[in-house]
Amino acid sequence: MNRRLVSAMALSVSLLASGPMFASPTLGARIPVQAMFGKTKLVSVNLRNDSKQPIKVKAGDNELTLEPGKLTPVKLSEGQTIVAQDSTPNRPAGTIIATVNSSLSGATIALR
Repeated sequence: MNRRLVSAMALSVSLLASGPMFASPTLGARIPVQAMFGKTKLVSVNLRNDSKQPIKVKAGDNELTLEPGKLTPVKLSEGQTIVAQDSTPNRPAGTIIATVNSSLSGATIALR
């Protein structure tokens, strides 16, 4: 009698525990190694203010003031944006000027 009770309990515990174990999302998930150890690539971009007044932009998380006629080098990771902070005759505030990708490496973006 005791053996039947113990074996019935062991069988019910194993049946109840097997469902959640096989339903676990971490058992079958394949995580790419590049996602865990990959480095974000930094892209060097030059910003040049071709207008006669200072222009405020937000490059990634940094706010910059571009002086007239000066070249400002910026390093950003791919996917970050350069956004106009002030309204100008050519663009309203909040306009995305550029989204950084590897093809912009070493390029100069002229703002008017």
